[in-house]
Amino acid sequence: MSARPPVELRSLLVIANRVHTLAGAVPGEPVPTAVLVRDGIVAAVGEAAALRSMASDARVLELPGAALTPGLIDAHIHLSEWALARREVDLSAATSPEAAAALVVRHAESVRAEWVRGRGWNPHRWGGDYPDRQVLDRLLPDRPVLLQSHDMHALWVNTPTLRRARIQADTPDPEGGHIVRDRAGAPTGVLLENAAQLVARCLPAVTSDETADAVTDAQTELHTLGITSVHTLPAIHVMEPEPLGVLEALRARGRLRLRVFQHIPLRQLDEAIRIGLRSGFGGEWIRVGGVKMFLDGALGSRTAWMSEPYEGTESRGIQVLDAGEFRYHVKRAARAGIATTVHAIGDAAVARALDVLADPDVRVPGMPHRIEHVQCLPEGRSGDAARADLTCSMQPAHLITDWRIVDRHWGRRGARTYAFRTLLDAGARLAFGSDAPVEPADPRLGLYAATTRMDLDAAPAGGWYGDERLTIEEAFLGYTRWAAAAAAGPGGVLAPGEPADIVAWQPDPFRAQGEELLRLRCIATIVAGEIVRS
Repeated sequence: MSARPPVELRSLLVIANRVHTLAGAVPGEPVPTAVLVRDGIVAAVGEAAALRSMASDARVLELPGAALTPGLIDAHIHLSEWALARREVDLSAATSPEAAAALVVRHAESVRAEWVRGRGWNPHRWGGDYPDRQVLDRLLPDRPVLLQSHDMHALWVNTPTLRRARIQADTPDPEGGHIVRDRAGAPTGVLLENAAQLVARCLPAVTSDETADAVTDAQTELHTLGITSVHTLPAIHVMEPEPLGVLEALRARGRLRLRVFQHIPLRQLDEAIRIGLRSGFGGEWIRVGGVKMFLDGALGSRTAWMSEPYEGTESRGIQVLDAGEFRYHVKRAARAGIATTVHAIGDAAVARALDVLADPDVRVPGMPHRIEHVQCLPEGRSGDAARADLTCSMQPAHLITDWRIVDRHWGRRGARTYAFRTLLDAGARLAFGSDAPVEPADPRLGLYAATTRMDLDAAPAGGWYGDERLTIEEAFLGYTRWAAAAAAGPGGVLAPGEPADIVAWQPDPFRAQGEELLRLRCIATIVAGEIVRS
């Protein structure tokens, strides 16, 4: 492959109809229409004519009618899991366990691997009941099947898989997990939270090369969506190769064109402390985030930890991590310079996270702690995150699929769910992401959900608890400047000295409303001054 002309790497002038810098407008200054890039860094932002005169040697990329924004940051994605999930059978459209099983059989016929894997089944698409292993056994009695739920907090497996994992009627529930059983006490094939680890440990390993290839393909897809940076988090179930080694191998080979803020799992905390790893370590392409912990499960699997029972039940969900153990890990991580990134969905879990992370003794200089999801805000605590300088990392697209489920299972607590406006007005730092593969990685869904609070059928009219809507600029800030601040890093704005991560959109997203946001087109993506999509 021939080398690119040096001028392309040194200097680039991008001209459009308008530039939204998201750095804050200066009164009286003309509307910027161009960005000048030198050596991967923004050199100037201003009127096209003025910047042309500054850089006569620059390559010019003219995008008539387009609007430029900073590259988007997906502040919560499971990168390697999503990359590999794109190669598995997608069950998200299945409206019954039988329909899901039929998709699995069709997929099994096309794969050589012994294990048949899929993702995305959602019991709320067929009334809410968990599926049963017998549905799979009737169609695939001999091959082990492992199907991860829509929210990644439950597994549905068949009898051969239960045998491999040695899960029987007398197998005890692991701490922080539950083996769903029938009336006779036999496992039904559904494993919740930490019970999934009983299967995960007997899975055949996915090689680093397989993961690297999948991540490379996924990176291309992210560029088509205008995403130039990701905060990637370990999932609760350990099923994929450790991502840091895969990412570093891609970077060393020049194949990584995505800025990655990589969080580490709790199981690696001892090793991270031993070798002196700290939050913020790294370089231009890969930086280390916080240690990821889980306080509860998820709404879809009805394992989110609530202060009051789910509607019509006595269940309050699952507390995955003991309070004393959580506080202990937060403190020792903080002493080593490692911030905490904690999964908390139910109001009881969010309250616990706020209580522990607000302690001044666990502050990590230069890197804020984060609460991931913050789906149900505890009553009367809207200002606590701001006072403790915590990031509320939220995924607006969940609202599209969840609002009816919240009404069904949490009732009146829906008024405190996905409380974007309440948190923002209280001074909280919001960072927005997709949670892919739980939801699609497409940020247009998040922009739509944050600004309309409606599903893709435009329901409910006026938006679900519509007073919690954000403006389009606020929604973009959640995917740019605020997300960059959550990682204590550069980027998220188009200003001199910042990384030249730029996206061109048609039409102008700041003039789009409602369903128009879903039709936005990313027509060019630039990462570190390099055009990666045009």
